[in-house]
Amino acid sequence: MKLSMWARFRATHRQLGFAKTLTYLADRLLRALNPAYGLYVYQFVAQPLAAKPRLSANRGKAYSFKLLDVANPLLDALGRPAAVIAQRFAQNAHCLAALKEENLAGCIWFARRQFMEDEVRIDYCLPTDGSCVWDFDVFVSESERVGFLFAKLWDTFDAELKAEGVVWTLSRINGLNQHSLASHRRLGASDCGWAMILRVKSFELMVSNLAPYLSLGTRKRCALHIAPRRPS
Repeated sequence: MKLSMWARFRATHRQLGFAKTLTYLADRLLRALNPAYGLYVYQFVAQPLAAKPRLSANRGKAYSFKLLDVANPLLDALGRPAAVIAQRFAQNAHCLAALKEENLAGCIWFARRQFMEDEVRIDYCLPTDGSCVWDFDVFVSESERVGFLFAKLWDTFDAELKAEGVVWTLSRINGLNQHSLASHRRLGASDCGWAMILRVKSFELMVSNLAPYLSLGTRKRCALHIAPRRPS
């Protein structure tokens, strides 16, 4: 049975609250008018690398891990366009790939120092002291979503980067995706900023609580400076 428009609105309101519901509806309206229009709401979070593994050493032994810094046929299973994969490696991103029987079972992508957003013209600039990385496109294959892989993947990620002196991993979440926000918070993530971007074809207007706070234009990329919020 199909829900009425009012029932759908009420369900969305219960999940998101009034302000986010209006933002969601505005985005839907813009995209209906033109696919080149949109209203993006980004929540930035900082997740500390875990002090100890989530799993005991005898868990998740079915998986092996490989750190990729160039294109690899294993990544075909992600279903991302080859140009997207190439662009990620071109900006020195890495992919921690989890393998099961030599097939891709999951992965976490990450970048150091800076990462170029691919939805809008924003570059995320991280602290220069090497204490942070930027993670994105966390993937677990459908067949492995019930089991140990998710925790094992993060344990391996944490161990790999802690050895290099990394303390935090930062990421961008769709601010309207309550499930993703809750998932990150279960991993210990805390908010460290937000941005809202209005896109009308090539024109973009960004408002944020992070420097430079406001940006608008049709070509120039905006450098947004993101860091964990240190306890006062």
